[in-house]
Amino acid sequence: MKTLKYLSLVAIVVSFAFACAKPPVKMYDDTKAALSTAEQNNAKECATDEYNEAMKELKAAEEQMEEAKNHTFKGKYYDEAKARLEAAQNKADEAARIAEARSKANDKAAAEIEELGKELEAIKANDSKYDVDNYDELKAKYDRAQEYIDNCDPENANKLIAEIKQGLKETKEMIAAAKAEEMKASMAKQDKVEKVKKYTVVKGDTLWDISDKEYMNPFMWPLIYWANKDNIKDPDLIFPGQIFKINRDYYYSEKEEAINFAKSRGPWSLFDGK
Repeated sequence: MKTLKYLSLVAIVVSFAFACAKPPVKMYDDTKAALSTAEQNNAKECATDEYNEAMKELKAAEEQMEEAKNHTFKGKYYDEAKARLEAAQNKADEAARIAEARSKANDKAAAEIEELGKELEAIKANDSKYDVDNYDELKAKYDRAQEYIDNCDPENANKLIAEIKQGLKETKEMIAAAKAEEMKASMAKQDKVEKVKKYTVVKGDTLWDISDKEYMNPFMWPLIYWANKDNIKDPDLIFPGQIFKINRDYYYSEKEEAINFAKSRGPWSLFDGK
């Protein structure tokens, strides 16, 4: 009989405890604060799955707390709500950590893609001149990488950034090689211009005098004669206004041949057609 009374008393106490159970208000507020912190760390964009899981657990906890209002014995609903709130807090904290790290990586990727955009513009400026055949491909990758960054997905953005860097490296090497060839051709042209000078005959000039002025040796006048045979019919007869090529690029053997020729006939001899 005493045992029955004892059990009845226990049941009453337990029932009273369940009936008087309080909602986990503080825990609920702490969870909301954790989610707010996660939002400030860009968790919505940079840790979307974890943030959504936390919100899902929070909603489930709210439903349990709301359901408790419809029952006399509220304890089990509040216990379920507490479990859900604890899970929500853990997910929110995880989302905040992931978002913070991912945001930093995303900011770094954004800075890199901005610099790569400047390089792409420089490549575009050389597109028509040097026939850059991969600009469109690189630009498409750039645009996709920018989309990944906008969606806080630095992992995929970095993969494309690496591909863009490699493509730019190859393109810049190609342009550098083309510019080197261009410079080489320009220097060769300039060198050719410097090796062949133009001289305009004035009154009183002779090939002997011109050779003395241009070669510092009058006996080298046959070099001028041989280089301008189409304009000189007789080396002893040249006329003001004639324009002669003065070849500065000659072999030593050509110089010796010219000097020997000049000494064998002399500047005073009449042209003999040889």
